[in-house]
Amino acid sequence: MPKSVRYILASIFCFVVLIVAVYAGSRATNVPVWSSEMYETEELFARQQGLDIRGQKPVILEEFGTAYAELNEEIEDVIATLIEGTRRIRARSVTFGFEIFDTNEVVSIVISATARAVTDRTTVLSVNFNPRTGAPVSLVQVMGNDIAALAEVKIDEMIRKDPATYFAAFNAPPTGQAFYLTDTSLFLLFDEFQLSSVPGAASHIEFELENIRRFTLPRADYRISPDRYAIRMIPLSRVVVAFGYTTRWDGSAREATVYLNGEVVIVLREGENNYQLNGVLQRSLEAAPVIHDGNMYVPISFFDQILSLTSFSIDTRGNITFIAYMGRSATGAVQE
Repeated sequence: MPKSVRYILASIFCFVVLIVAVYAGSRATNVPVWSSEMYETEELFARQQGLDIRGQKPVILEEFGTAYAELNEEIEDVIATLIEGTRRIRARSVTFGFEIFDTNEVVSIVISATARAVTDRTTVLSVNFNPRTGAPVSLVQVMGNDIAALAEVKIDEMIRKDPATYFAAFNAPPTGQAFYLTDTSLFLLFDEFQLSSVPGAASHIEFELENIRRFTLPRADYRISPDRYAIRMIPLSRVVVAFGYTTRWDGSAREATVYLNGEVVIVLREGENNYQLNGVLQRSLEAAPVIHDGNMYVPISFFDQILSLTSFSIDTRGNITFIAYMGRSATGAVQE
């Protein structure tokens, strides 16, 4: 066979191999990482030390991969923890149930235990893991450290709006709560009496992912007050515009008006330390607004205490990252 023909055939072969590899790769990216074939449901029917145990639990199958045994051990640990909780309230029986939520980044198994005692009580825990490796995934890994501050703001808001239903009966940060993730929302889960006064009910808070927004302000873009308190003074317009607000400056009155969706949110006046939100006087803060190079600067506490934009971290270079939940309010629901 002439050398030129061998070269052409070899080139065609390499081209075909390349096309097949690309096609196979594109097919692989469309294959779900997690599927219902990777677990089965096991019926629970047992009696341990006078406690009736009923319901269902998930069992991860070998089809998932090498981490299936470790995940099953974690599920068993969760169930054991929930059973121990029912013993502490002297329950007669406990019924288990579970739901599985999966995204490309996290698989969440939410396990609930409803204990029958003097009154029913529901407790929820979750197992969250990487669908590719089976490695455990924490809420902070998914959402970042700032999610704790955002959750605390939303819990405070729920309590203010409906104090007859909601309260905070826990000291641990919200990042320690059970959670699950969908393609559109994050859900934080709370047991009976952790967040709601409704007997026998579990609660949750939903955050729509598209409404969680962050903005980082470089150190060079804000000022430190020259007095002994060294307050971080933040350019008002620079931050609020990043979160969808608009501002208008009235030079004659020396005041700035902040709008959201065309409605006045707050009016600030240079040198006056009396912040008002929606026409209602809120409080005095660390400092009054000041004007520098034609821009209004406010103390950093303005954003979390007045405008509910939570400043959550200052990195080693002095950059400040703000977080906010925009759009409709994060919803809190009580599940009987």
